[in-house]
Amino acid sequence: MTDADLVNALHDCYDTLQQRDIVDLGLIQSATLARDVEAPGTNIRGVPPRYVARITLRAPSSDDTRNAQLRAQIENRLAGLPEISRTEIEMLPALFPILSGRP
Repeated sequence: MTDADLVNALHDCYDTLQQRDIVDLGLIQSATLARDVEAPGTNIRGVPPRYVARITLRAPSSDDTRNAQLRAQIENRLAGLPEISRTEIEMLPALFPILSGRP
């Protein structure tokens, strides 16, 4: 699994109001993988490595409910990847919170 694979998986996560994926909207600031040395089976030969996904993104809105929904969507999408052991998300404030309610 690579950082590019991680970004590709994030194409499945959508902002509900704008009906576009978060990658195409330019909300992703960074998406990186770090080897999880605490994952079960880490020191067992033959067990594939697992990673911590670290995502930094710009919040699409100042609406806490909408942002929480997006955070859950990202966590659920990445939980479906066997290579990902956990996800850490940093959500930066919306750039233009007064306009973020418009499509």
